[in-house]
Amino acid sequence: MPTGDPLNVLNLEQLEASAGSDRALMLELVELYLADGAAKLPTLLEAAAEPALDRMGLVAHGLKGASAAMGCEEAAGAFRVLEALGRAGETAGLDDALATAQAAWRRASERLRQFAA
Repeated sequence: MPTGDPLNVLNLEQLEASAGSDRALMLELVELYLADGAAKLPTLLEAAAEPALDRMGLVAHGLKGASAAMGCEEAAGAFRVLEALGRAGETAGLDDALATAQAAWRRASERLRQFAA
């Protein structure tokens, strides 16, 4: 269950479950997640712009899984939508879904940085 977070930006229980409540490991996972996401988001946006929807769906799939494992529920949900659009080869709603995913990623990143500070 999220800890009082109305947007489900960060579910600390999920993050703790991923790291076995080991604070050092949690911080390492946060660092890896942030770096991986920062590297993959431009690829996602490029694929969407081409459009190379299969590739976009694959990148979104990876970001969805990483977000879910980190407890970033809002971001995981946003990337799930992009994954589905990519798999379906669908461009209707793509711009809104991209904007939603980018905003969710920013909120998750900010929350994780706060957690790690």
